[in-house]
Amino acid sequence: MRCAGFTLLEVLIAVAVLGMIGAVTWKAFDGAYDLKSRVERAEERDQTARAALERMSREVSMTFLSEHYDHKRFRTRPTFFRLRDGRGEADLMFTSFAHERLHLDAKESDRAVFQYRLERDENGTMSIFRRVKPHIDEEPDRGGEKALLAEDVIRFTVQVWEPKDREWRDEWDTSSATRAGQLLLPPRVKIAITLKDEQGKERTWSTQARIALDSPLEF
Repeated sequence: MRCAGFTLLEVLIAVAVLGMIGAVTWKAFDGAYDLKSRVERAEERDQTARAALERMSREVSMTFLSEHYDHKRFRTRPTFFRLRDGRGEADLMFTSFAHERLHLDAKESDRAVFQYRLERDENGTMSIFRRVKPHIDEEPDRGGEKALLAEDVIRFTVQVWEPKDREWRDEWDTSSATRAGQLLLPPRVKIAITLKDEQGKERTWSTQARIALDSPLEF
């Protein structure tokens, strides 16, 4: 009785089929891993944008002006709200009650100067930086601690509502002579961040903040 075996052709066909099955399986796993990575990056981007907007909205909503200051030391009111180039590369700086002390023995209060601006980071990409200066003095543009808030930003837009003209504006300065006799603080601030997704498409997140104290404190 003869024992039947596999011919060389049958072995080659079996190896080819097994190789195809392995390739299809690997491609399926690779595709699933790639999809998982893209979903995770999208979720991370979404969380970053939302967290940045939430923080900015909270700190902007606690903006304040005060007429109670040392007139011998300061030539003008040291508390302010200033917005420049709000349409695409906003630079927003203001005084707020939103400061939180990180150390119990720190000689700081809840008042501080906050600044948000779009600039290049160490990698050369445009990012939003947050600067906090816990002491309000004659040089609000200097000092404080700066930290990265959101990276790879295409546009950072900030606009303020002007009730008199019923329109959104890209510039605002409470220290400007043009605001004399007018509303000093805008009642609403609209903030938007535009990032690029995995497909290269732009996606925008936005929010609005309402400033609770619309007039300077007298005490």
